[in-house]
Amino acid sequence: MRDYVTVVTGAPRSGTSLMMRMLDAGGIPALTDGHRPPDEHNPGGYFEYDPVKRLAEDASWLEAARGRAVKVIYRLLAHLPAQLDYRVVFMERDMGEVFESQRDMLRARGDPAADQRGDRLMAALAEELRNAREWLARRPGVRVLAAPYGEVVREPAAWSRRISDFLGGLDEAAMAAVVDPALYRHR
Repeated sequence: MRDYVTVVTGAPRSGTSLMMRMLDAGGIPALTDGHRPPDEHNPGGYFEYDPVKRLAEDASWLEAARGRAVKVIYRLLAHLPAQLDYRVVFMERDMGEVFESQRDMLRARGDPAADQRGDRLMAALAEELRNAREWLARRPGVRVLAAPYGEVVREPAAWSRRISDFLGGLDEAAMAAVVDPALYRHR
């Protein structure tokens, strides 16, 4: 039994859902409520858990997350209770790819936010992510593995092995099998 909470985080559209799917297939059950169904932008599912959105106000549910994987929005990482240990898989992706993927998803919903200029948004997001990584590096009880989305998709067996080593042993073949390179649409 893993005595820590496995946290998957990163920018929106950086591969967090893919990583949750890999971990779940590999043997770490995903903490998810299934409220957000798969769609054309994330056909493997989103693997979200609604109480994460209220982490700043209520973290009581995290104790039950030991031994499981949960996706936590990078902006909420600072609200992880200090009394628990965490293994964080921090998904990294080129900011231009993140922006294009997010814009396509927003356009499909008819959201006017899709028309925002990318340069300032990408710079602000990059700064926020840098701050989140620095905070994690200073936090006791937290170990972090950076996982570049493009490499995970191009080399799923190698990255499954690396993630398995980081998390204490997983079914690497099952993890690699869920990676679909055709879903890497914004390169």
